[in-house]
Amino acid sequence: MITLRRALAGSRNVPAVKLAEKLGIEKVIDVARRFGITSPLPPYLPLVLGAAEITLLEHTSAFTAFPNDGIRIEPHLIRQVASYDGAVLEEARPKVHDVVQPETARMMVAMLRDVVEFGTGMKAKELGRPLGGKTGTTNEFSDAWFMGFSPSLTTGVWVGYDEKISLGNKETGARAALPIWMELMKAALEGKPVEEFPNVEPLSKLALTKQVKVDTPDTAPTEDEGREKPPAKTPPSVPPVKPPEKSPDNLEKKPQT
Repeated sequence: MITLRRALAGSRNVPAVKLAEKLGIEKVIDVARRFGITSPLPPYLPLVLGAAEITLLEHTSAFTAFPNDGIRIEPHLIRQVASYDGAVLEEARPKVHDVVQPETARMMVAMLRDVVEFGTGMKAKELGRPLGGKTGTTNEFSDAWFMGFSPSLTTGVWVGYDEKISLGNKETGARAALPIWMELMKAALEGKPVEEFPNVEPLSKLALTKQVKVDTPDTAPTEDEGREKPPAKTPPSVPPVKPPEKSPDNLEKKPQT
């Protein structure tokens, strides 16, 4: 048994399917719609493992609600249009949606921070900032994702082809998408002060208030999908044993006729 905290950090599939089965897949779809997902979502359990195809813009927009206390602002490409003397001619007024309660959003931030702290997104710790995010990998390594955020910036990276073609063996979200996301965030946040997530209590503190019997501690090293596995050890080769050479004394004598 593992907690949902560790299941998310380690990108475990079985707990996600069991949770969706318990809650009902229709409720899962309803929540996804609140987060701004408009792409078709088939009502069967593999949906929670990435069986549906959604756009990068939808995915990134949905993740903005977590560090924004549950509020999602519809994406827009132009903030404002101004004249040469600074007069604002036109300004975007995107729709604002209350997606989830602030407490729920903060809990999700804490869980997604654990993905970076000891889960499949550990490589992002190299940026030296409070960050949260989630890796994603589809069957046969045809799509690699990383959705992540700082307290003030949310970005997403997708790596793949227009058709279902494999990126190559072990080209996971942590290996193919996360390094691109890190390069982008490093450039975007360069020279800016380090921000903390406001009102987000680390799950390591909350875990101390409840005793849960698990097979593996939450913070134990996870199976990082971007980490190289050590080569398997092979036993030393044993030189073949040559059969003893036959001497005239031990040659089999043929009967004379």
